Amino acid sequence: MRCIAIDDEPLALKLLERYCSQIPSIRLLGTYTDPLDGISYIHSMQPDLIFLDIRMPDVSGIRIAQTLKKDTLVIFTTAHREYAVEGFELDVADYLLKPFSFERFLKACNKAEERFLASQKKDVPEQSSGGSERTVSFKCSYRNVRLPLHSILYIKAFDNYVRIVTPDKTYMPLMTMKAVQRLLPATEFVRVHKSFIVAVGKIKSFNGEQVVTDRKRIPVGRSYRRDFLEQMEALKRED
Repeated sequence: MRCIAIDDEPLALKLLERYCSQIPSIRLLGTYTDPLDGISYIHSMQPDLIFLDIRMPDVSGIRIAQTLKKDTLVIFTTAHREYAVEGFELDVADYLLKPFSFERFLKACNKAEERFLASQKKDVPEQSSGGSERTVSFKCSYRNVRLPLHSILYIKAFDNYVRIVTPDKTYMPLMTMKAVQRLLPATEFVRVHKSFIVAVGKIKSFNGEQVVTDRKRIPVGRSYRRDFLEQMEALKRED
């Protein structure tokens, strides 16, 4: 999602920049301490999502939100709890009360992304396919996700979360690497590092130091090297 942030506090914008940089699906295009500059950018570039402070000089965030197109998503970021009612009456994606943690910020972004993806797909007819598709299920941002196994490229540990990376989206469920590894078929996914699990079918080349996929070079950890190479050799013999 393409997004901007408008807040008259520079430190608040710095925090938003840092948080946004940790979420692959968020592309922060710009930050504005002057809400009038932010409004000008909104009209010219039409971002998908706006992180918007409420109490600012010259114009309030609520007034800005009232002027936006219906499909523009808003996450209010404010230190003033009393504006929560107005925020939800405007049907914003979420309302973050300062100071907020990265975990709370991530939940807000997941809510916004769900709305964004739903709006992108609402005019696309559903397609049916014969047969059953093998999937893995997990909970992400208070909802159950069923993800086709073939869509997973790799999985990376991230604090108390894992990043499950697919070509179209990155999911960040609250779970450990061991927990997600138990959900995956051992013949199709291999742990190559304390921080990485890779889909075997997505590996283009490998050696004892790294694995190369279409999108990423992934290091092979010393303590995982032997098992990884043995598993790859076994799969080679099966082929």
